[in-house]
This record gives sequence, structure tokens and C-alpha cells, in this order.
Amino acid sequence: MPIFRNLPKILAHVSSVKSKNFVTPEFILNKKNNEINLFNRYCPHRMYPLHALGDQIEEVQCNFHGFKWDRNGVAINNDLQIKCGIAHIGNSGLIFTNFIEPNHSWVNDLKNEKNLEYSHTLQGTSSGSWLWMMEIQADLSHIRKGNNTIHPWLSEIENLNDVKMDHGDNWILQTCSTGWWLFVYPFTFIEWSKGCLSINYTVPKNYCDEYGFDWNTQFYYDPKIQNDRRVQFEKLEDVFREDVIAIEKQKGKYFPLKISSNKYEDHCVHFGQWVMKNKE
Repeated sequence: MPIFRNLPKILAHVSSVKSKNFVTPEFILNKKNNEINLFNRYCPHRMYPLHALGDQIEEVQCNFHGFKWDRNGVAINNDLQIKCGIAHIGNSGLIFTNFIEPNHSWVNDLKNEKNLEYSHTLQGTSSGSWLWMMEIQADLSHIRKGNNTIHPWLSEIENLNDVKMDHGDNWILQTCSTGWWLFVYPFTFIEWSKGCLSINYTVPKNYCDEYGFDWNTQFYYDPKIQNDRRVQFEKLEDVFREDVIAIEKQKGKYFPLKISSNKYEDHCVHFGQWVMKNKE
């Protein structure tokens, strides 16, 4: 039985489907009018993956047996159906399922990004717990200076006293010196700085087991953003990988933190409460 059901998923930014279909870990996204059609990323014939993560494609093709579908998912040389649902485009430009977008400043920040263009996708895999992974991303208290710490670079550039914390029912927001970090439980970490956006999307290897996950990070930029700033922005991918190393060392299954030892753990408690409320 899945640990959770009907979970919020943030799949991409709408600029990824501006002119072509976009390939995510589980779905191929197809924009039609103001709605997003979801195509199964795995061929229904023998479950072979259709295209690589981050590809922007016109025609859908399975390289296993050569089956094809046109851009709108209509079968060309077979009678197989790949459409498997729909997703929604929020005011923020984010594409999502099972998520109600709040009336909040972070939505307006993204709404005002008129020129974002999809750049590229990075990916990785871990044997660790995706629940510990979500908590560590919510945990500001582990961003500390000193020897043998988790984030030596990030702890030098961010003053936690200046970070503002906010939350909704199934998300938390941490506003920092360069922009903000948004976490939509339990799979998505979004980073924004003016003209820059990344969407980090975790996919469990087994939705019935907290251990083992893949991730992909999509990057979007305003064309005016220079390369040196892009390089700086993408250092947060290194920070994410430092978190992966840390959670792979944590022993045992995830359990909720009930009381925070300081205000920087408040979002860990919030996440734990969400887990207990939504767990099957």
C-alpha cells in the first residue's frame, strides 16, 4: 500500500511546453490551450521509457518497438493509448496535480517572471529515505558553520537570522538573501531568484517504501541572466547533493519531529504534522 495517496506534484514550469512536449520522470507534458495533458512516459506495450528526462519533443516515439504518437498523443502506427490524465497551470506558471495554489507572494514572484526559458535538467539517484530527504530540506538548523558540517559553502553566505519562514497546509517557504526556497510536500523543492528558477522533483523507486528515490532538477532562466550568475544559482544543486549524502547516513525509518529545539526546526515539525495527517 502506498505511504500516501493523491499527493501534490509540481511537474514543471509552463515555459517548458511553450512550443513542444516536455518529458518529466513520470509523464510527458502536452500543452493544449490552457490545460496540460499527461502522457504516460512508459510505453503501454512493454513499459519501455519514452524519451529522456528533460527532452522537448514533437512526436512521441518508443525506441523499443518503434510505436509512434503525434504531438497530441494520437496513435500513428498502433492502437495504444498514452494519455493518462491532466494537470493544471497555476497563476505562478507552475504545472501541478493535486495542489491548490495559495494567494501568496511566492505565486506573484513567479507570475511576474514573463521571460523564463527552460535550460536543462540534472538528475541523480539515492538509496536513502525520501522522507528524511524532505525533512532535511525543511531543516534550517543544519545550515551551520564549523568543521565537518553538512553545508560549508551555504553556511558562509546565508545568515539564518535574516531568513524569513512561512508556511501553508502542504508547503513551507524560506526567504533568504537572494530569493526564496519553497518546499511542496513531500516531493518538490523549488528555488527562485530574480530571473532564475529551479524545480527539484523527487520520484520514489517504490511508493510503498520510503527508501530509494531518483531526482531531477529543471533549470529555467530569463535570457538576460549572464552565465556567471547561472553558475552561482546552480551551486544549490551541490547543496542538494550534500543533503543526499547526509540522509543516506541517517539510520532507520523516518519519524516525525514533535518538538523543535529552536525556531529553525519549526518547519521540520510542520512537515512531521503533515506526514501524520496524510499517511495511509
